[in-house]
Amino acid sequence: MTLKNTRAGIYETLLDLVKCPSVSPGSGEVKLAQLLYDKLARLPYFRSFPAHLQLVALEGDPLGRSAVLALARAQPTTPRTVILTGHFDVVETKESRALAELAFDPEQYTAKLSSMKLPDDAKKDLESGNYLFGRGVMDMKSGLALQMALLAELSAEPEKMPCNLIFLAVCDEENNSAGMRAAIKRLASLREEEKLDYLACINSEGFIPREPGDRKRYVHLGTIGKIMPMFYCVGREAHVGQYFSGLNANLLASAVTLQFEGNPDLADSWHGLPSPPPTTLKQRDLREAYSVTLPARAVVYFNYLTVTRTPAQVLAQMREIASAAFEKAVAQVRTAGAKHTEKSGLQVSVPWQPKVMTYEELYREVEQAQSGALSGRLATFLKALPEELDEREKSIALVGELLRLHPDKSPVIVIGFLPPYYPHRSNARQSPRERGLADAVEEL
Repeated sequence: MTLKNTRAGIYETLLDLVKCPSVSPGSGEVKLAQLLYDKLARLPYFRSFPAHLQLVALEGDPLGRSAVLALARAQPTTPRTVILTGHFDVVETKESRALAELAFDPEQYTAKLSSMKLPDDAKKDLESGNYLFGRGVMDMKSGLALQMALLAELSAEPEKMPCNLIFLAVCDEENNSAGMRAAIKRLASLREEEKLDYLACINSEGFIPREPGDRKRYVHLGTIGKIMPMFYCVGREAHVGQYFSGLNANLLASAVTLQFEGNPDLADSWHGLPSPPPTTLKQRDLREAYSVTLPARAVVYFNYLTVTRTPAQVLAQMREIASAAFEKAVAQVRTAGAKHTEKSGLQVSVPWQPKVMTYEELYREVEQAQSGALSGRLATFLKALPEELDEREKSIALVGELLRLHPDKSPVIVIGFLPPYYPHRSNARQSPRERGLADAVEEL
């Protein structure tokens, strides 16, 4: 079907995109990238300028995935360029339960939902007839369908285009953002090759209501940042029958979580508007088999949103919280030990002292102990890890290996960051371009 900037045309494109199950990471992302490419390749502009449409391969990607990039140049020639972007991958459909197989067929899925028990707000939306349900409809294939339709209309008459347009659709957003990271390099090289001046980037991600019942529509200038604080907790293994001889790493991790989870004092803010506070993404001990000993190692990591804070500032908060959490955990064990002594008559010694170090500090100490022969050893270690481990699990394993090599085996909390990291970007109206973009949005 030819891309058309009409209600019916956008709707048909949306259905085509959703019906391709582009779960990340997976082969569906490869198929959908090709589908996007093929749809754009049929446009008159890209039949005339095929070199302006390309698949941007993810270097070294085992699945062979690509981003899709299309450049439509205005006539007469101008460097002024606006980027339209979005992601085409989706998350899996387990939440759809019995209807999981229909989640990629929006019309059938929406029809079937009428017989299901739904939350009141979802039921109201369904009964209105104004909503289409299905995996990827909102996040974010409807936005891509809109952008493709706009590109089709404007590229048909380049002489009427006020600027160049780049359409960029990326994979892997729901996973490690490998698609955007590859695309950034291509955008940088394309800017030099084509002498482009990037004025703005419009992301067609759906917006989330600020509160239940909120029907306002928002345009966000800039983007919130994301960083993932990690606390790798090392206790002391001991048989459960000798509880006070050890220190449970799960206790350390739990103490950190109590300090960090949902803490409003850690929520970054922009002009008085706070971002959501940090929340736990995963917490677990790190042993692989059942054992009647106190877990010696545990890890917890968090989602942390930023609008002004730097990684160094977040790390300083982490060190403070890790120290306080360690102290509270040890204090709890000492209090329990005193009560145990009172009841049993057995003396209990709790010698543990709070110790916190950053990943960098751990690395430097191990490097010194290894006489500088560390980087090659760690490269070999990482290469030997199972391929199915994601970047976070590999990073956690790397910390574990450094701790294994570290000569000091006393309890410690190692703090650092797990991938991915997304820097924030804000429009502070400080430059003419920032003011111009903000003024343009206010005119909408």
